Amino acid sequence: MFSPSLFPRSTCRSLTVIWIFLFFLVYLYYFRNPVPAGDNSFQGKVQSPCDALKGLEDIFVVLRTGATEAPKKLPAHFTTTLRCVPNYAIYSDYEEDIEGHHVYNVLDEVNSDIIATHPDFEYYRRLQEGGREAFTAEELAQWENAKNTNGGRDSPGWRLDKWKFLPLAEKALRRQPDAKWYIFIESDTYMLWQTLLEWLSHFDASKPYYMGMQMQIGDVVFAYGGGGFAISNPALKKVVARRRENLKFYDDLTAAHWAGDCVLGKALADAGVRLLWSFPTIAGDRPGDMDFNSTFGGKTKPWCYYAASYHHIPPAEYSQFYRFEQNWNRENTFRIRHRDMFRSYILPRLSSERVDWDNLSDVDESDITSFDDCRSACENQPDCRQFSFTAQSCKTSTALKLGHQVPSDSADRVKSGWMMERVKDYVESMDASCGDESWILP
Repeated sequence: MFSPSLFPRSTCRSLTVIWIFLFFLVYLYYFRNPVPAGDNSFQGKVQSPCDALKGLEDIFVVLRTGATEAPKKLPAHFTTTLRCVPNYAIYSDYEEDIEGHHVYNVLDEVNSDIIATHPDFEYYRRLQEGGREAFTAEELAQWENAKNTNGGRDSPGWRLDKWKFLPLAEKALRRQPDAKWYIFIESDTYMLWQTLLEWLSHFDASKPYYMGMQMQIGDVVFAYGGGGFAISNPALKKVVARRRENLKFYDDLTAAHWAGDCVLGKALADAGVRLLWSFPTIAGDRPGDMDFNSTFGGKTKPWCYYAASYHHIPPAEYSQFYRFEQNWNRENTFRIRHRDMFRSYILPRLSSERVDWDNLSDVDESDITSFDDCRSACENQPDCRQFSFTAQSCKTSTALKLGHQVPSDSADRVKSGWMMERVKDYVESMDASCGDESWILP
């Protein structure tokens, strides 16, 4: 060690600066430099969540959206559902780039006479000519708040959406002709890829398969677009060929119909490919809105089965949902079942009282004027598990749902509660009902 008495003060100060600088360089080298993923000489190997998704390269993902929602909903996908997907394309009714990702116009090859004359395309024509600026703020607000009707959502973008499904099939096959599977999703669909890949591994992709959450309009059973659906390569080739040979028929059918996923389902059935009813592996609701006792027209309840998709996920929830899934896969060797989603994602958010929250209770109770009386009304019904109260009404329910937040400045404020002891009993009884259920298979 140097003795300060042997050097002038200026020299000591210089030596001190040099020592500090050298220490800083050592700190930067060992503690701040990133360690390459393959270098475990300093710390354990860092594995990307994408590394576990074996077989994802055999899938082509088709995300369907629309111009009015794309800027708000797509960015959440780029760091979550699409983060690990090597082969995908985004299709809309308007071509553009969003955060460096290209969005294709899926309707650019529709019959020009239909585009020029059909009322469904009035919105499309305005959009192509002037972009989103072609619409007034009042129009956009009206369409965003449009109500659902028996014929679908009452907005021009929604009415145009039915025209996208069959062209999507054509474009997907052309874009990735050798994919084993084609997965069609919407801008508010969340896919749990590891679960989906394990489910698909039970099927022979060389055979024609069409799989999704079952819906029915008239005599046509089809896969609900919102939950996502899977079509094998041979099945997609069959429906594309069928459409090419009967283009006018399917254009006329689309014009007369209101649901494009139903039109696609009919075209597949016409081509000899029937739907495999896939609920609850494929689900059409967000976890907080699901009734885990519902069979949705079939025989199976979601609770015991693996979950490969959910729908109606708002953009703000994607990152939270993605972190939950990644943490689960890191800590468990088995995939997420719906019961795991309830216990680990929903149950921690239930409580005896939650303000500015609607838990979607649905049975009206008359002559009740307070939250406490509403709770009592639920307590007096042995099968009641939750309730909600507003200044106008009390509602109870035998189902268990998380629901969603309601703005605190809403004109009709909502307060919800759950019977927590009954919730505990519900979970135990549902677990006891499970046998060897796992996947929906043929």
